[in-house]
Amino acid sequence: MAIQNLRRGLRRLPRRTTLVPSVIGAVMVVLVVTAWALTPTAETEGYVTETRNDLANFAARLESHITTRLAIGEQLRDGLVEGKIAGREEFLEQTAYIHDLFTDFQAINWIDSKGVIRWVSPIKGNEAAQNLNVHTIPPADLAITEAAKTGRLQVTRPIELTQGGGGFVAYIPIIKMERVTGFINIVFRTEPLMQAAMPESLMNKHDVVLMDKDRRIYGTIDTMAGHDHVLSKWIVIGNRVWTVNLLPKAETIGAYSTAVDEVVLLTLLLLCIAIAWLIHLAMVRQVKVKAGDKLFRTFIEHTPSAIIIKDADGNYIHGNSRWHELFNPDHNDIEGRTAADFFPRAYSKEVRDQEKRTLETKEMTEYEYLSPVAGGGIMPTLGHMFPITDDHGTVTAIGCTLTDISSNKKTEKALRDALLKAEEANQSKSKFLATMSHELRTPLNAIIGFSDILTGQYFGPVGNQKYIEYAEDINHSGRHLLALIDEVLDISAIELGKREMVLEPVILLDLLSSCVKSVRHRAESQGITLTLVADANLPVIFADETAIRQIFLNLLTNAVKFSHSGDTITLSAEADDDKVVIVVADTGDGIRKEQLPKITDPFVKGHSNSHITHEGAGLGLSIVQSFVAAHEGTLNIESEFGQGTRVTVSLPRTLNRQVA
Repeated sequence: MAIQNLRRGLRRLPRRTTLVPSVIGAVMVVLVVTAWALTPTAETEGYVTETRNDLANFAARLESHITTRLAIGEQLRDGLVEGKIAGREEFLEQTAYIHDLFTDFQAINWIDSKGVIRWVSPIKGNEAAQNLNVHTIPPADLAITEAAKTGRLQVTRPIELTQGGGGFVAYIPIIKMERVTGFINIVFRTEPLMQAAMPESLMNKHDVVLMDKDRRIYGTIDTMAGHDHVLSKWIVIGNRVWTVNLLPKAETIGAYSTAVDEVVLLTLLLLCIAIAWLIHLAMVRQVKVKAGDKLFRTFIEHTPSAIIIKDADGNYIHGNSRWHELFNPDHNDIEGRTAADFFPRAYSKEVRDQEKRTLETKEMTEYEYLSPVAGGGIMPTLGHMFPITDDHGTVTAIGCTLTDISSNKKTEKALRDALLKAEEANQSKSKFLATMSHELRTPLNAIIGFSDILTGQYFGPVGNQKYIEYAEDINHSGRHLLALIDEVLDISAIELGKREMVLEPVILLDLLSSCVKSVRHRAESQGITLTLVADANLPVIFADETAIRQIFLNLLTNAVKFSHSGDTITLSAEADDDKVVIVVADTGDGIRKEQLPKITDPFVKGHSNSHITHEGAGLGLSIVQSFVAAHEGTLNIESEFGQGTRVTVSLPRTLNRQVA
């Protein structure tokens, strides 16, 4: 159970995108601070090195200084033993000379064999020592006894001198005939001795404490206990071992103080934080990548298209479940294999050719396949191949989707069949209308002709006036029906492709003036103002004059139809370098917004209300649209119901070919 919980916890760690980086960052901070504290810095190494050098120099100097003085005492002893110094006067003379050379002796004395100081040099300041029995002083007794016993120089521990003050004393035995006959006694007062031995520069930089085991000999401070950075060195003074301790002063440490170490520490701490933050970002990105990868794989596995991913050499890397279902139902291992291992040679060659095109163009390619599926059979598929590139734009893999388009193909075939039938029906309709229109023209011509005879009374009076009125109505209706039949013939001819138009120079201003003249009488009879606004320098255009005339007659006639007394109709024209723009604008009824998209369809009228519908079959605008399109022009209709209509026709000044 514990192992399972541990494994479960370890699996959850990658999702702890805040906790894990925080712990790692905290551990790194602790390690950095610890290492920084334990590692000697440039500052520490600087003053420690200086203190160590000063300590070595001072210890050697002090040891040499005292040893030299003790050697002088031994020379005095040798002089007494050899008889070179005979008596008290010569002793005092020799020691006086020594005092002149070395001022750091407190006293140089001669002690008899019983331990009594007999000769004192100098006497001044040392009166208390005259005739003093040193055996009465315990530290001195120990030293002189040991000197007599061993026959060698002995130095006392630090003591309070009889003369006053602190110091130490050396006893050098005088041996004649293998018998101790006396002692050379050298008294050192610590303070002047240290001042003579210690350079002033050392005292400015360091505090000094001299110790004889646990006894303090001398010090610029009371104790070194509790202080860091104390350096120590042993020296040998006779039979004693002293410890020289140096403590660098604040000024000495400050001379090496820089902000470099603190900056290094701060930099390392910031680096720890930055590393923790980068780990956090990396973990967040990894979580997102895993989530994205899961979404991607879920999408691939559940898409209805077959998806395959290959390397640049055409070797399979991954296929989704749909691909395996269609082409590899046994789920054989596909990694490292190619299309040739699963498909016929011809099909695999088609696939490889598309792969090469994708690699060369680095763009998605599209191709329709007849894909052989597992178990036999062919499936029409649409293949999309796309390159998969790295950050440098190098194609590293190819992705391919294969979509079953069987239903699309069936739908396409059904649409083609329906379109063919519709075209055949439309052709049949157009032929039927053309045939019927020709058949209707013959009796209509007779009706119109006979009604003309009746209204003109070419064969004499008809008698009753009513017959003439009826004949006029018949004539009017016949002509109207003939006009409708002509429109039907025109639209049928256009749809059948039999309306051939031949380009010729057309003086546009004259044509527009003629059209205005044709409808002006009807407009004025209804109280409508008709105006032509055109530049006298309108260019000559190349067009079918009959078709152009019909375009503007139809537009002007429509404008008159749907205008009322007091309305205005304006026909304007202007030209630029490559086209002419003619506008027919009226202030009539206008067209409803929902009718505008279909207003140019055949048999569609501007009004759906039967009470206000005007005469006509609704073919005028359809013919206009066809003729404008035949001239590679554009037709634009703008209208607001109740406000009027604006129709804009743009025609090219020249055409590169004959239109039909």
